[in-house]
Amino acid sequence: MHCRPSSQAADKRLAKAAAVSRAAWSAYDEASDRFFQTYESLRFSSTHRSFLRFLPAPGARCLDIGAGSGRDASALAARGYEVTAVEPSHGLRALAEAKHRKAKIRWIDDYLPNLDKVKALRDTYDFILLSAVWMHIEPRDRPLSLQSMKQLLSIDGSIALTLRIGAELPDRPMYPIDVCEFIAQSAAAGLEVIYQGRKSEDYLKRTEVRWIKIVLKHR
Repeated sequence: MHCRPSSQAADKRLAKAAAVSRAAWSAYDEASDRFFQTYESLRFSSTHRSFLRFLPAPGARCLDIGAGSGRDASALAARGYEVTAVEPSHGLRALAEAKHRKAKIRWIDDYLPNLDKVKALRDTYDFILLSAVWMHIEPRDRPLSLQSMKQLLSIDGSIALTLRIGAELPDRPMYPIDVCEFIAQSAAAGLEVIYQGRKSEDYLKRTEVRWIKIVLKHR
């Protein structure tokens, strides 16, 4: 006999996940000015150079999950895309909206693994960007996060991620990333890797941090 979790147990699970997410994003609220300035110091075309060839034709829909300072969302909007930017940190989002107010960006307060507010829009996206976010996703929420992104991905669309490899930081909730595990979880969610870059140095010159860039598509 297979038993389903009670609605009460499910509610507790969702409440705990929300609490973990709030803890992750509250650190960005508390130091939003510092993080904002740091993120704005980098350029989209340099930081995401290896993703440029996977960008769709102008006019396509793009989703920036964990949009931070709005740097990437603004760059995508400037390239002619319809951009939806998701940022759960109220402090960062306020600064981002003010800085990039002239860019055509739809801002949403939402977060993985569910992205309920984004799903409620009933749109699909030709390019989904998840930059420096995956380490904040609790390991047991990662399969659902991949499923949520797949649900929002158009048939021919792609998901571009930067995976942080390196020491965790005490001021923000972070979890280790195993690239092989990530690829296996992606496959289980019906996504395949079409690009995997080599470990690259940190653009902020942190010697203990490396990044791996990955692009996924529907299998």
